Amino acid sequence: MSKQLSNLKAISSALMRRAWPQVLTIIVFMVAISLRFPLWFVMLSAAVNGAAVAYLAQCSASRPSGPAYDPFLGAVLIGSGLASVALTLKWWFVEQQMKLAPGVLLRLAGHTEAASNPTLAWSSVLTQWGSCSIFLVIVAAWGLGSGRVE
Repeated sequence: MSKQLSNLKAISSALMRRAWPQVLTIIVFMVAISLRFPLWFVMLSAAVNGAAVAYLAQCSASRPSGPAYDPFLGAVLIGSGLASVALTLKWWFVEQQMKLAPGVLLRLAGHTEAASNPTLAWSSVLTQWGSCSIFLVIVAAWGLGSGRVE
């Protein structure tokens, strides 16, 4: 049991040394979406992020000296994650200022612009969901791409 624990610590340490900016971006993303997205989306995000990080940790354990991930995909992950977090927090602050329940502005009916400009409201909803969904696709590609890095 202690050998498994020390092995897990070694894998976690190696992963954090090699991919700490990406892992930190994933953690910040999870915190941001938990403020306002529905529980089913938060759980889906946790599953995708957890699977990608676990797979990356497994790959880094099998190749302790090689690169842990594709640097380009890692940079894309950080950029898209920060953009998604910024957009999520922007709308969270708007909801707080308007004294709305978290996530109300994720639905078209809750947008104040809906009456005057339904296209703008619909575009905003798509942007919010789309940015987070795209980030999850990038996380999955980053995790799966780590198995091919040589």
